[in-house]
Amino acid sequence: MGRLAVAEVLHDCSRRIGACKFPGPRLSRHRSTRAPAGGGARSTLRDGAAILSAAYLYYVEDRSQEEIATQLGVSRSTVSRLLAEARHTGVVRIEVTPPPPVDALEQELGRQLGFERVYVAPGVAAPDDPGGVLANAVGQALVDTKLRAGDALLVSWGRATWSVSNADLAALPGVVVVPAVGGLNDEQPWVQTNEIARRLAARLGGSVLLLHAPAVPSEELRDSLLTDESIRAALTRWDDAAAALVGIGAWSRGQPEPPSILSMSPATLLGSAGDVAARLFDTDGNAIPYETERRLLGISREQLARVRWRIGVAVGTRKTDAIVGAARSGLVNVLVTDVITASALAARGSASPMGSGSAADSRTR
Repeated sequence: MGRLAVAEVLHDCSRRIGACKFPGPRLSRHRSTRAPAGGGARSTLRDGAAILSAAYLYYVEDRSQEEIATQLGVSRSTVSRLLAEARHTGVVRIEVTPPPPVDALEQELGRQLGFERVYVAPGVAAPDDPGGVLANAVGQALVDTKLRAGDALLVSWGRATWSVSNADLAALPGVVVVPAVGGLNDEQPWVQTNEIARRLAARLGGSVLLLHAPAVPSEELRDSLLTDESIRAALTRWDDAAAALVGIGAWSRGQPEPPSILSMSPATLLGSAGDVAARLFDTDGNAIPYETERRLLGISREQLARVRWRIGVAVGTRKTDAIVGAARSGLVNVLVTDVITASALAARGSASPMGSGSAADSRTR
């Protein structure tokens, strides 16, 4: 179980919200992402989130204090203080039950990263199979888009979207689910976009418009595919889609490994923070091209940025840079995550000023 054999782990944070210094008032869900007035509340929220994040990384993920200091952007002495505070307040005990006040975290992340909406699921989701924990939050995010019968919902590949497609979701009758990228000849189910779209449509009570095309065809085949009527029927929906459900990958951190057919160089991966629908970006949200991207049969950055609701799904503290980069890129404007990931993001403190590619800017596009 980590450093203390079966001993100290996170316990009952909700009972100690005051000790963790999270602000008390619960806010109306998703009507606005503006933070409550007063910098003090934001500061105390970040303090509490930092305590929770440091404790989880140290006791559950078995990270060193130096690694935690790097991740949270603080000194080692600060990490030591956070861990001592976690023990002193009783955050660290026997069992993992770490729900902080999710409404406050949602508000903070919306303010900090420019997301229009944030949905934090209570509980800790497994990065390889987060659907069970995230299903209610994803379902609510989809319901809040107010999709109507005939509206297109795009879906990309990824472990998160695959897992969610196998979970129970609120019904959206008549919605048309369309892959946002072609599929791969790979045994891993999370890169089979047609199957993800089919399962998701069945869960929602909608229909599916399949894309019978590989993600990275040859140039000759790609040109031919673009003239095929059935394929063009799917691609047309990329231009008028009302919402998209996409995973946020962190290929540079092996979260997961990028498909080999994309042929990304080590230098390209090293410079990237994450991807959405196989479109790479750095932590500032800047696009990072790669050799095979010109042959990619997938929604373009510009097309995705025009979709009104771009719901990014990601969990895991190793994905915080990817989530920040996705927000700044404008490829996502809604985040669904779990409480541990949300706390790690909030603990980063005030983000550096966003560039012109930020999610905040994308709302005016």
